[in-house]
Amino acid sequence: MSSREDGAPRWCRRGFWIGVILLVALQQYAGFWDSQTLVLGFLPVPLCYQIVVSLLAVAVWWIGTVVAWPADSLDAEVESHEDVS
Repeated sequence: MSSREDGAPRWCRRGFWIGVILLVALQQYAGFWDSQTLVLGFLPVPLCYQIVVSLLAVAVWWIGTVVAWPADSLDAEVESHEDVS
């Protein structure tokens, strides 16, 4: 298991980008648009599907900020502000 200098394993980064690609594929799925079924008695299935995909997108992008965000970019910004003061 190789890791980069900032400590995030390579498989975590690849998993993140695979998650992004899966989200794009899930977003394009049009199988529920003709459904008349209601979830919980009031929510149409297509809307419920979009809510689930949106919540998954929130989770994947949050993981992306933890795993794939370059650690040195924030450190450099903090150091530049400390040098000015």
